[in-house]
Amino acid sequence: MLLEKYLTGDDASVALKHHGKSLTYRELKDAIAQLANWITENDVSRIAIAFDNSFAWVVADLACQQAEACCVPLPLFFSEQQQQHILSESQCEYLLTDAEHPAFASTTMKRVCKTVDIVGYALTSDTTSVCMPNGTHKITFTSGSTGAPKGVCLSSESQWKVAQSISNAFEQDYVNHLCLLPLSTLLENIAGVYAPLLHGGTVQLASASARGFEGSRLVNPQALIGLIDSVQPTSVILVPELLMVLLHACSQGWVPPTSLSFIAVGGAHVSPVLLAQAQAKGLPVYEGYGLSEAVSVSTLNTGQCNVVGTAGKALGHNTLHIDNGEVVITGNHFLGYLNQVESFYPAHVRTGDLGVINDGVLTLSGRKKNIMVNSAGRNVSPEWIESLLMGSGVLRQVVVFCEARPHCVALLVPASPHISIDGIHKAIALINQQLPDYAQIENFDVVAPFTPENGLLTQTGKIKRDDVITHYSGTIAALYRDPQFISHTETCTHPESCATQTITFGE
Repeated sequence: MLLEKYLTGDDASVALKHHGKSLTYRELKDAIAQLANWITENDVSRIAIAFDNSFAWVVADLACQQAEACCVPLPLFFSEQQQQHILSESQCEYLLTDAEHPAFASTTMKRVCKTVDIVGYALTSDTTSVCMPNGTHKITFTSGSTGAPKGVCLSSESQWKVAQSISNAFEQDYVNHLCLLPLSTLLENIAGVYAPLLHGGTVQLASASARGFEGSRLVNPQALIGLIDSVQPTSVILVPELLMVLLHACSQGWVPPTSLSFIAVGGAHVSPVLLAQAQAKGLPVYEGYGLSEAVSVSTLNTGQCNVVGTAGKALGHNTLHIDNGEVVITGNHFLGYLNQVESFYPAHVRTGDLGVINDGVLTLSGRKKNIMVNSAGRNVSPEWIESLLMGSGVLRQVVVFCEARPHCVALLVPASPHISIDGIHKAIALINQQLPDYAQIENFDVVAPFTPENGLLTQTGKIKRDDVITHYSGTIAALYRDPQFISHTETCTHPESCATQTITFGE
């Protein structure tokens, strides 16, 4: 049923492209059927898949659905400890990959799909039982602030409902989508693969190195820009930091391809200033909102309704309302968390995000758990201030603090080693003009980038706010003790760390 219902392109049309090669819809269906038969014949119920963006990733994912097996994507940018945690929690019976995986080199390898060169490793199960809701066909693991991935159980039907909504929102006769995020990212999986295939379009795939990435880090922005120029896509999906990369390229003279008509931005709130700058540079940017528990995308700005600074309107597959300031989603959502029976079959999803809905348009204002209360008793959303600071274009990472204190201070990572302290002062002065007195930044310090290596960033690029505040407690205390604590050197105090960007992958 999957092949006929969801893969709608003509048999001779190109479904996937990768490194100069292509798969037609007919060839894709044949490869899916070949692997699905192997899964069925071997009675495999849970399968981990570990590939770079490639034909094999798409074939393995869809073959699991065709065979009604549970697919467990294994992000290559996760640490080995996180990957082992996923395998232990899900008790997968096989790992599918395209090359020898160092962690499984001693186990038996089988070639399970010749068309796209997929090999399988039989995994040894331990005594840990696995408990997942009925109807689970994918378990996507999200890395929260603790760094311990949590399994979100999804049905195939719920994923394709979202894909259908996104396909409808593309507003394009011809779709040629370039996947810039890893396919293990649910956002790219559904919006970047399912939606274009459902639309009868073409999905362009490229390896991490071809996209300029090394793990979760963008190390070669020129490769990313060159890839976009080469592919001439109609659509891409970005996280905010990737949008900043494209904006920087535009400032250096890059002209976006005329083919590019839809850039979806998600994963974190985007500064309205950045969005306005992007549109002025000819980047057709549309911000959206979603989370894994709500099967990725819930709202999206489109050509018919694009309100800059908002997350757009609900796409139609679920319903959003506000309860005591918190965004609550009902309708199309997850089945529960893996091995947490008490979470199974929820009636709704409490997102933990604060927001308002006016005329159907969602505007977010921060995380409920991150609200700080200053010494005057005022509630302050640090993410609100951080978003404005990031919109200045001179900063790469920001953490604002004011809990039980009279004013706000900030820990800042410059966007490049060439940003001067004076430039940061001027940017903050401009932002402060937009803020009420109790939310203005009165002191700051420039710090080293927050990274997975120093324990201040998750492997998926989210700042561990509590850990940052604990790690820099002495610095924060000094900022409140001494207004002159700010370093007045003229360049970034950590130039060697500013050279590599860490990109946040949206869920």
